[in-house]
This record gives sequence, C-alpha cells and structure tokens, in this order.
Amino acid sequence: MYWKDFFYYNKGSRSAIILLLILIPLSIILNSFISIKKSSGLDASQNDSIINEFMRSREAVVINNYGKSFKSKRNPVTDTSEIRSEALQYKNEISIASKSRSPAHFPRIIKLKEGETINLNENDTTQWKKIPGIGSTYASRIVKYKNLLGGFFCKDQLMEVYGIDKELYSRIEPFIKTDSNYIKLNVNEMEFRDLLRHPYLNYNQVQTIFNLRDKKGRISSIEELSLLDEFTDDDIDRLRPYLQFL
Repeated sequence: MYWKDFFYYNKGSRSAIILLLILIPLSIILNSFISIKKSSGLDASQNDSIINEFMRSREAVVINNYGKSFKSKRNPVTDTSEIRSEALQYKNEISIASKSRSPAHFPRIIKLKEGETINLNENDTTQWKKIPGIGSTYASRIVKYKNLLGGFFCKDQLMEVYGIDKELYSRIEPFIKTDSNYIKLNVNEMEFRDLLRHPYLNYNQVQTIFNLRDKKGRISSIEELSLLDEFTDDDIDRLRPYLQFL
C-alpha cells in the first residue's frame, strides 16, 4: 500500500468532507454572533443583572489572585449573601453620586394656593411660575410681552401672549390681581421709533400721528385719532389706556 492510498477518497466521501469544511466555519461564525447578541442584550437598568455581574466579577478577581475556585473553598450561601450586600451598597453609592450631580440644588417653585395672588405687572418670572399652569416658557413670554406694552392694563391682555388660550387663562386668572403699574405714551413728545415699538401701533398709524402733529402742532385727545381711517374702534379701545396728550 502506498502513502497516496491514505488520501484517496471516493466521490461520496469527498462530498461529505467538503460539506463538513463548509459547516465548521459557519458554525463558528454563528456561535460568535449568538455570543455577541447575548452580551449586548444585558439590561443594565435591572437590579438583579447589576448584582449578578458584580458577583461574577468578584469571583473572577478572587480566582485570578489565589488560583483557586472561589465556590469550592468558601461557603456559597454566605459568600453570595455577602457579595449581594456589597453589590447593593455599590449600587446605592452610584445612585447617591448621580443625584449629587443632578440640579437638585435649584430651589423648588412652590405653587400658589387658592386665594393667593401676584400682581398683574409682576416683572419676576419666578413669581409667575408660582401660578399653577405657568412654567418657565409662559412666564418668560408674559414678562417679555408686558415689557413691550409698557405694562398690562387688564388681565384679559394675557390672552394676547402666545400660547395662552381661554382655557388656560380661566385657570390662572384667579391668581392675578390688577394694578396700575403700566406706562403711558406721550403722543406729542415721543419719537417715531419709540411709538412704533408699541405692539398696538403699526407703521401707518405712527406715520399718521406724525403727519397730524406736523399739521396741527399738537394732538389734543384720542378722539382726534378715532376720526382717522387708520384707526378702527378696536384700535382706539386698546390704545386708550396707553396714550396721553400732554
């Protein structure tokens, strides 16, 4: 028998060997994929998973240090209990450290109770946030719009603030009291750009006021403006509290 005879295979054997050679690497690849999938599926948010991982890590450290089986030399019940206790303590320390980095030091806003109020022209957003239903966004919008107007004349004007509808207004209205801390505009003295800043006046209306001032010298009352086509009845009603003619 020659040595070549040891490497002779019939057709069936060759097919089986080729199939085996194909299946072996496929099995290795599939096993690696399953292992990666399982390792990536660990849910770190579950307490038991965190504790078990801690226990396995602790056992591995002991085995590496002493070269002995951790479970065969120590009481498994006692050791598991001790490690679980340490793991829970470790988890609590992480939780405390995480909370220390959170914005818990910021003061908590205490909402107003029934019967408590703030002024309509309050300029502090913190005070506005005390009203139930008003957060940082609405508080900032209210103060900005109030400053544009020069102050609120009545509580209904809050519905002109973007996002405040009738439903929200009906909920916040009892917590607000009116005041007279709003600014009047001296129509006969103010500059063009200063009048134009007011939300209730547009460019054509301001231009008409200045044309009338140039023609008459001074405007005596808001009734003169009501006679002009540029001002509707609604415009006059809204502007009346804000305009003065000194």
